[in-house]
Amino acid sequence: MLLPSQLPAQAIADELCRCIQQGNVILGAPPGAGKSTVLPLALLQSVPAGRIVMMQPRRVVVRNLAAFLASQLGEEVGQTVGYRIRGESKVSAATRLEIITEGVLARRIQQDPELTGVSVIIFDEFHERSIHSDFGLALALEVQEGLRDDLRLLVMSATLNVEAIRALIPDAKIITSEGRQYPVELRYTGSVQAEKLPQQLAVKALQAVEEHQGDVLVFLSGVGVIRRVQSLIEQRLSGQSQIVVLPLYGAQDKAAQQQALEPDSRCRFKIILATNIAETSLTIEGVKVVIDSGVEKVASFHPSTGLTQLNEQSISQASAIQRQGRAGRLGPGICYRFWAQEQQHRLARHAEPQILREDVTALTLEALSWGTTLEQLKILDLPSQAQRDYACQSLAEIGALEPGGSISAYGRKLAALPCHPKVAHMLYQVSSQPELAAVATLVAAVLEDSGDQKGPLLLGDYLRQLNSYSAKALLRQARRFAQALRIAGYNDDLSQVGDTELAHCLALAYPERIGYRTAPGRYKLASGKGAVMPAGEQSQEAWIVVLEGQQSGAEVTVRRIQPVDEFLLRQLFEEKFATQDRVAFNVARQQMEARRGEGFMAIELRSEPIGQVAGEIWFEAWLSHLSGLAMNDWPLDEQAWQWWYRLSLARELNLAQPQAFDEPAPWPMLASPFSRAVCTEFQRQLAKCRSLRDVETLVWAKALHQQLSWPQQHALDSLLPTHWITPTGRKCRLQYRPDGSVKLSVRLQDMFAVKQPIVLAQGQLTVVVELLSPANRPIQTTSDLGAFWNGNYAEVKKEMKGRYPKHQWDLPGL
Repeated sequence: MLLPSQLPAQAIADELCRCIQQGNVILGAPPGAGKSTVLPLALLQSVPAGRIVMMQPRRVVVRNLAAFLASQLGEEVGQTVGYRIRGESKVSAATRLEIITEGVLARRIQQDPELTGVSVIIFDEFHERSIHSDFGLALALEVQEGLRDDLRLLVMSATLNVEAIRALIPDAKIITSEGRQYPVELRYTGSVQAEKLPQQLAVKALQAVEEHQGDVLVFLSGVGVIRRVQSLIEQRLSGQSQIVVLPLYGAQDKAAQQQALEPDSRCRFKIILATNIAETSLTIEGVKVVIDSGVEKVASFHPSTGLTQLNEQSISQASAIQRQGRAGRLGPGICYRFWAQEQQHRLARHAEPQILREDVTALTLEALSWGTTLEQLKILDLPSQAQRDYACQSLAEIGALEPGGSISAYGRKLAALPCHPKVAHMLYQVSSQPELAAVATLVAAVLEDSGDQKGPLLLGDYLRQLNSYSAKALLRQARRFAQALRIAGYNDDLSQVGDTELAHCLALAYPERIGYRTAPGRYKLASGKGAVMPAGEQSQEAWIVVLEGQQSGAEVTVRRIQPVDEFLLRQLFEEKFATQDRVAFNVARQQMEARRGEGFMAIELRSEPIGQVAGEIWFEAWLSHLSGLAMNDWPLDEQAWQWWYRLSLARELNLAQPQAFDEPAPWPMLASPFSRAVCTEFQRQLAKCRSLRDVETLVWAKALHQQLSWPQQHALDSLLPTHWITPTGRKCRLQYRPDGSVKLSVRLQDMFAVKQPIVLAQGQLTVVVELLSPANRPIQTTSDLGAFWNGNYAEVKKEMKGRYPKHQWDLPGL
């Protein structure tokens, strides 16, 4: 391992120490520069007093980084260098450098707004854009501006968008460091079918150890595929003792994580199977080869159901670079990428910020507890309107808000618990009932676990079948909730947990996830969504509560449920069982219908058709249905789809906008075209629509365009126009496609004068030209007309001249 004095970050340490005395600093340092190991120790020497708090996104990194930095000082963790994570800390009165996980900072600021005794806050790995780092930075800026002008902020990142950060911290000094990266040879394997990927990764890992005689780091999407690949490799090893296969992921116990990170005690080659936890900050000794599956699991929240699910998706270009770099830390390395080379440029440049795809209910409550709103805070990316609406509605329903929208006294009690406000509400509701309180803490621990754990469909069965390590981790978290609520008589025996008590607690926490059986294997959720059982499962229960589910079009495929009795539901939610007029979309008939009958929230239990219903009810029904549709089901005409693809391109390419009075706003990140603001433009028309075909006839493109600022409208129309005029004066439509490409279909004769590629978006996008025959049939597709005219046009001309002799085929001037 390189000593800190040998790392590139050492060269900028003095400059950083000078600048941090004067103000905030934004620091960009490529992987391997040593920013996390060199610079905190340098600041310890130069900052004369006060504590330095350093934020890291992962618990395992916090522990290992604290241990390494303490060892550099010849000390134990908890002396000069300490750490604090949820439920665990090693700090003392002597601690001056405290490394924490990101969620800890916001809670500390809420408890001590002046951050007493803190001199510097370091936001490390900020490029990962976690929801806690974005919010923590926003709160720290508020503290600095209003209470502590002597507080210093240091934002560090391996791949930093400096201009975006500078918009938040305009007076910050920008410092960049060189990286230390040995050459890494890239080898693309080509695309692999998903079902064959584990097998091929296992084969490649063993081949890599044999060929390169070094440790191999394999990046995989989650725990399930890690276990699958581990099993496949170990089957092939057949008792070989010179290779060991080690998983590495966040939910492991500390001993297993350390075994993967440290050199093998028996000098065996290691094949480390890791999630993206290994992308940054962690030092893994001996890695010569990286094998990148190219996929990751990302949590995505759906406001229409209130469910967060893990989706597998392609990684970003930035992540691919980070992963590649792990092979070049200690010497030249190899990186195998399990995708085709031509796919690389189509990957997103950066991963979508977490704050744009997760539930922001807890964040909204924290902001209100601080005395502000998310809109008023300095946050790089504001959550969507749908996210914010869901958050405010959820908080209002559980009594966390006053009628005017400010936080209530009860809301402050909920904010004090380290869990989702709905879960906190459930805990408080049952905390005085001994028979339920202990079960409630277990349910809270399950709901707060974001892992992709497999297992039985029913929650009760899942708890009773947990392995020893998982059960202990769950019970530890449950005990923390019990201590916070002063619940006595806690029972550690998961086998004794009652199904009725589980259902009671789950229903209280998430009533919108209660489902009623409408057909074998099918349920209607109280949120209005449909739900289906997974393949091979057929629940006969009339009522269920959904814990986990996978969004699939307009429906949810459930992953874990708990049956619940209707009698219990009527006791808990008497006011929600009511006779009312409702308008809902009939999936079987593919139309919106009005009916009167008894229901539970959005679930219709028994009803009959009715005639007249107020237009506002029709509008709200359409708004609810449309906003919950998957992209493939959006009822948009071609003009609206073209606008959507153009906006996506503008955001991806970060197109420049004309300078107005203020700094240009970022291109909006829209989750759906059917926001309340857009749908309100068609309130009267939607009230008359009965089918999706009716909705499709509305002029959505114009309403969507008006959601942009004037500079954005101008930039979109000029840089990504809808039409292109040929030299002959013909106005031809440009066809923007979902993959980000643009096609122009045009008569060949109209393009004789065009010798250069057609480019859009300030030269960032080349148009694919589809040349047509006189019968409007495709003849040739090209991105470089000059090369086409000088190349195989001669063959095309010969064939076309024979078919269409009356048309011009000779190039003018020849």
